[in-house]
Amino acid sequence: MSYYRKLIKYIVTGIILLFLWFILHTIAIIIDGNQEDTRDADVGVIFGTKNKIDGTMPMSLIRRLNIGLKLYNEGQVQKLIVSGGLANKNFCEADLMQEYLLKHGVLLSDIILDNKALNTEENVENSLKIMKDNNYRKLIIISQYYHISRIKLMYYKLGFYNLGSASSHHYSKRHHYISLIREFIAYYYYYFFK
Repeated sequence: MSYYRKLIKYIVTGIILLFLWFILHTIAIIIDGNQEDTRDADVGVIFGTKNKIDGTMPMSLIRRLNIGLKLYNEGQVQKLIVSGGLANKNFCEADLMQEYLLKHGVLLSDIILDNKALNTEENVENSLKIMKDNNYRKLIIISQYYHISRIKLMYYKLGFYNLGSASSHHYSKRHHYISLIREFIAYYYYYFFK
């Protein structure tokens, strides 16, 4: 067999193995993200996402906020951390989330703003600082289902394991596949390089 045929065979085998790895990992992300653990916790951490250009929140973020509201109203969390910094047109994600929660009956004293975080890693780090400063012991992650596994990994790598999760089960055809590919890449980037 010529050198080039061997090379092509190895490349094709590598692509097939990578594809199978992606499929298995994606199945694991979907299962993990859809298994909820909402046992009582001190806080729910609602992870932000970019607002629309006109300053309104996308439905994916409203769904997350509604999950936080449900947990809060049912007494499963005592406080809500809203996490997200400046996004489109200099609107702050955390400020928009706080406004929504206040309109829906959450007390101002029960909302903790993290308006500095610009990405998921900073969301996690800032929420842990808030947890430590307030002597909170358990949290519930609130985000999209495909985002949950990577968020858990970030908390675990920082030595925090006392957490649960709740996610929006909404599947958007427009963003679904792109989000799963992005999460696959981001998960392993964070796992190996952070």
